[in-house]
Amino acid sequence: MMRFEFGNILPLAALTLATSLSLAGCSSMQEAVAASPTVSSVWGVGEMPLEDINALYTNEESQWMSINGMQVHYRDEGNPDGQPIVLIHGILSSLHTWDKWNEGLADDYRIISLDVPGFGLTGGQKNPDDFSEDLLHSSFEQFITQLQLDDFVLVGNSLGGYISAHYAASNPDKVEKLILIDPAGAPQELPFILSLASMPGINSLAANVFPPFIVAMGVKDVYGDPDRITKENMNRYIHLSLRPGAKQAYANTIAMLDEKNSKNKPLNFASITAPTLLMWGEKDIWVPATLSEQWLSNIPGSTLITYPNAGHVPMEEIPQQTLNDALAFLNLK
Repeated sequence: MMRFEFGNILPLAALTLATSLSLAGCSSMQEAVAASPTVSSVWGVGEMPLEDINALYTNEESQWMSINGMQVHYRDEGNPDGQPIVLIHGILSSLHTWDKWNEGLADDYRIISLDVPGFGLTGGQKNPDDFSEDLLHSSFEQFITQLQLDDFVLVGNSLGGYISAHYAASNPDKVEKLILIDPAGAPQELPFILSLASMPGINSLAANVFPPFIVAMGVKDVYGDPDRITKENMNRYIHLSLRPGAKQAYANTIAMLDEKNSKNKPLNFASITAPTLLMWGEKDIWVPATLSEQWLSNIPGSTLITYPNAGHVPMEEIPQQTLNDALAFLNLK
């Protein structure tokens, strides 16, 4: 059982106060209560049993691959004889964010999606101190190597966009085409919720206490139009945040992003040779569309499509429109 000492009360109070001020009414708390299985999980202390999480979010296509001491959850579906396309989700998300795209790709493409280490159904490392940006990159490298993929299409959103760009720059002979959707990686200030969670006292607390109403707030932040959020999607984000080990992984990733941004290093992906399409929601408040200029200037020959009424996850928010644009790009000779 977790024991709170007095020194932890102030950071928790600050976190609760700051997030409460950002709530639009009580809707985020209501959604957290509705999706959370226990009172303790409502307040971000309890967890959902792993078997319950897996029962909800695996399917007949789910597989597991041992990488860097972790069991990486992935799916290999669609047309087994089609062009391989690899899909990488963003921070606090999972491979399920691509479900609507999968429906439109299944006839012609071999679709491979994975839960990035620490997220979805993929656990983190046993020693949380081993988590790093290098771990994310090396894990993806090993994932591609074990699948023996060559000449594939690579698509990444948010943190997954950064991982994708890094891989494409390091392995230009393997990536045929690259799609980056609201990619993270350019120097920027963290969005409010992540900035708050990156503060030293609060970050260490968040590794043990990460209330689902903060997750619900985050989901509303990443949609340009919160009315497009389905109950199914909101419940999934909340449930996966209650996965054993998820709080520590979330806290580690937020701290990593904060450290990276503090170094203010410019993008370094000029070695990418694959034709590259940038897709960006103009209402993205997590990774603003103005950052697309840095990506366009850094990746030779890259092009940009923006979506006026979408936010940080346009492939989830407006799946058909973004899929149509992606297919048009992929069909270009």
